[in-house]
Amino acid sequence: MNVQLVSNTKGKVMAVQIPVKDWKEVKRKLEAFNISESIKTGYNEMQQIENGQLEEKSFEQFLNEL
Repeated sequence: MNVQLVSNTKGKVMAVQIPVKDWKEVKRKLEAFNISESIKTGYNEMQQIENGQLEEKSFEQFLNEL
């Protein structure tokens, strides 16, 4: 990956530039990671509900949280 740092006149790095092709791949991986984390959270909440550690939500409550 070709990474370029953009700095201000004082030399402080203010931004990073990468090719669009690389950005699309990073974005795809980040979206997959976010989906994975969401699934893990949902699974953990299910386990907590089954163990009585978390109150069960109605479908309406679930939709309101979206």
